[in-house]
Amino acid sequence: MGIESKLTEYLATHRAVFSPAYAEQIRDERREQGYFREMLRLMDAPDSYVWLDAAQMIKHAFGLARTFGGRPVTLLYLFWEPANPEAHRVFTEHRQEIADFAGPVAGSTPAFEAMSYPDLWARWQETGPAPWLAPHLDELRARYEVTL
Repeated sequence: MGIESKLTEYLATHRAVFSPAYAEQIRDERREQGYFREMLRLMDAPDSYVWLDAAQMIKHAFGLARTFGGRPVTLLYLFWEPANPEAHRVFTEHRQEIADFAGPVAGSTPAFEAMSYPDLWARWQETGPAPWLAPHLDELRARYEVTL
């Protein structure tokens, strides 16, 4: 599993930029994957995503696919949101962009998954965190579960 973690970096706008070397030098099975097709689309429309750094996700995906060959691997995009994400359009738009990106890369290698940190912490809480994790989880929530 490869994890791309974002705190507030995604709140700055992004433009997809790729070196021509990606299209020229990728000649293996990655070329037939959704990540490659999405890269080509973004080369023509680099402003398709505002909040999601899709180019970075694609580059990470290429690296994971090459490193792990035919083995199962997942690219997990973890991102922070406030306790009230619905109160600010940027968070809603960011989630929509994640969904828009997930569609074209579905079924590709690596698998793409996305989850907010609050969602991750809720999942840990539901499963009953290990004794060593519970105090850390409390500290994470105290520091990062804020309302904007």
